[in-house]
Amino acid sequence: MNRFLSTLLLCVMTVLSIAQDTYSVGSTEYYYNRTYSTTGLPMVKRSEANRAAFLRSQGYASVPIGYEVDHIIPLSQGGTDDPSNMQLLTIEEHDRKTAQERARSTSTTYRSVPSYRSSYSPTPRYTTPTSYGTPNRTIQTGPRGGQYYINRNGNKTYIRKK
Repeated sequence: MNRFLSTLLLCVMTVLSIAQDTYSVGSTEYYYNRTYSTTGLPMVKRSEANRAAFLRSQGYASVPIGYEVDHIIPLSQGGTDDPSNMQLLTIEEHDRKTAQERARSTSTTYRSVPSYRSSYSPTPRYTTPTSYGTPNRTIQTGPRGGQYYINRNGNKTYIRKK
């Protein structure tokens, strides 16, 4: 009887530990008791569903060749795994941005989350220097022909063709 109870208790504890491996805040899922070594912030569990939702919002079923999905504010620095925190960058732009982030994390102790939307501006592959009535606004053309500009919040604003 004792063996049965101990086996049952072990099974229940195993199920509970697996069931409570993560917790969610909004659409971002975090691991319990796991943190990033660089910042000490809670570790994010990446969501394929959120990544797929981001790609669909950009008009893609999968990541275009030569591009990668990037988290604007890195997960290790408090960014969420939400489609609103994702962007498509060329492989070269992504490598350059990641190198900048790693250089900052080794030389700085983070007290607050930096805003990469305002401090990082990748060189677009296709740029048309047109202003459409607003000074200093660069219209960019994506790989599928859509035109957009980066608004004050650092988000893409697509231009509707008339």
